[in-house]
Amino acid sequence: MGGAGRLIAEFEHHQGTIAMYPFRTDIWRCNAEYMQKYVVELVQRIAKYEHVYLVCRDADISTLDYLTKQNITLVPIEYNDIWARDIGPTFIEENDVIKCINWKFNSWGGLKEGSYYPWDQDDAFADRMAKYLGLESKRINIVLEGGSIHTDGIGTLFTTRSVLLNRNRNPFKSLSYVEDILKKTLYVDKVVWLDQGLALDETNGHIDNIMSVVKPHEVCLAWTDDKKNINYKRVHKAYEVLTKQYDCIIHKIPLPPMQYMTLEETRGLTQNSNAIDRNSGDLLPASYLNFYYVNGGVFLPAFGCMEDAIVLKIFKNIFKDRKIEQVYSREPLLGGGGIHCILHEIPYLR
Repeated sequence: MGGAGRLIAEFEHHQGTIAMYPFRTDIWRCNAEYMQKYVVELVQRIAKYEHVYLVCRDADISTLDYLTKQNITLVPIEYNDIWARDIGPTFIEENDVIKCINWKFNSWGGLKEGSYYPWDQDDAFADRMAKYLGLESKRINIVLEGGSIHTDGIGTLFTTRSVLLNRNRNPFKSLSYVEDILKKTLYVDKVVWLDQGLALDETNGHIDNIMSVVKPHEVCLAWTDDKKNINYKRVHKAYEVLTKQYDCIIHKIPLPPMQYMTLEETRGLTQNSNAIDRNSGDLLPASYLNFYYVNGGVFLPAFGCMEDAIVLKIFKNIFKDRKIEQVYSREPLLGGGGIHCILHEIPYLR
């Protein structure tokens, strides 16, 4: 790889969407049945907007074969879990050709602080997906998940110190070292570092739960004016950083009420040493910023609260040229993520 290039933004035209079929019983309750239903219904809706590549195990192909008549392709690639956003390739455009960046993945923290073990198949997934798509792939020797970065598509990257500079990702690596790799690899001119994402996020604070980019110089930011809210200082600090470092319109998107895992939801889980325990009372990472772009639309999470209608109205005003599809998204929260976390766009392959 070499030459002139740029990092492609999520809001640009897609060739398709990558999704993955769940199977783990220590992350997804009741033998993953609820999450399987959620994913299937979600990809069926997305397939009305663009082609879907549903990654699945060989053992699940016969079960899912009926989906191939619905603008969905089944892709048999091995994986440990379904976080397509974090383990999928990062797409860049280089000399008018789409290429893939393949980062190291350590389950958001390695052996001591990661969410599950092993993660070897997930670490290899980006390269395997690139090969499936017939695209060149380059391995970069730092730990980075796709949900930890956003871009405006014209040279600015957004990320959080709490993730990329965390000792459980890139120990002994300085901000300048990591930033230099980001600039050279992704062809960005500027990196805007937020201090942290939302509180008690097991990813240590991914950018995709606290902010998103609408288009160049226009962003959405998770928001609360309640000083008692655990995220009050975090979102206000993020606002301060954005106003100082990036010339943009900032849409303040209300945070939903705190969501907690229930005892009933934990009863359907297989607890073992291969994944972190999920317990009744655990705070769930609910955020409307964890939405997903499709061609002509936006898939917006809903949580069964009055803020759903408020945020839907806000999004319709922001995205006047896109249809807003609300999706009740309790189920992915139980595994630690949201819509954006389990999907990954494939940019239009010219």
